[in-house]
Amino acid sequence: MALLTARPTSPAEGVHFVENFVGNGTITTNLIGQNMWTTTAIGNAGTLSYLTTILADDPPIGGIRSLTAATADGDGDAVHMLAATARFSGANSVGGGGFAFRYRYPGIAGNVIAANDFTIGVHSSVTATAPTDGIYIDSQGGVLTLHVASADHGDVSQAFAGGSTLTSGTTSVIDVAHQIEVHWSGENGQGGPLTVTAFCDGEPVATIATAAIDDDENATPAIVHYQDQGGAQSYELDVHWFEYWQFYDYPTAPAV
Repeated sequence: MALLTARPTSPAEGVHFVENFVGNGTITTNLIGQNMWTTTAIGNAGTLSYLTTILADDPPIGGIRSLTAATADGDGDAVHMLAATARFSGANSVGGGGFAFRYRYPGIAGNVIAANDFTIGVHSSVTATAPTDGIYIDSQGGVLTLHVASADHGDVSQAFAGGSTLTSGTTSVIDVAHQIEVHWSGENGQGGPLTVTAFCDGEPVATIATAAIDDDENATPAIVHYQDQGGAQSYELDVHWFEYWQFYDYPTAPAV
């Protein structure tokens, strides 16, 4: 699927963080993918692994699989960058920013979408608790929602609607890969972005036109996966890749 918007091509234009989840062995803490993501257990730690079975429409590398521990309700794992230094600029960014990822609820024995939840984006949480800062996609039993969270100004959200590749336009499909792309642009009263739009498989599915996040609120790329079935259960989620970008208009150096 073609990119829906441009990305910075040089650090002089901003930041472009790309992760294909390339690995040379088993997954260990602080050594996930080429950017060496870390992991935080939610309740009882599950199993994280690189995909070894690559389907016909998958990326050539594969991705990672998160399997929740069959120990207690609420178990899961967060895969995230350690430093919460990502920010969202509106005042100094004509080009805006965004993030994108590709995921699948694999159609393997015992896996279901109901109670198989994730929070993926650039945000502040490494638990099943909703982030206080950031821009992210939340999946509750496969039902998808776009969120813009601000510790100073509250959370604004918009449920997905009208996605032709989603069940009822709102819900992930088991064993079908979906590509999510989120864009932000404009400037709100706090210096952060004003408009945030989510796309699913190339189609616009949710827009927040009054985002209130500050330009000084910190977050980090994070993939949080957990289950809330009500008891012990092993559920799987595959994530094939992730990227985050933010254009930044650096001020011209003063004349000397």
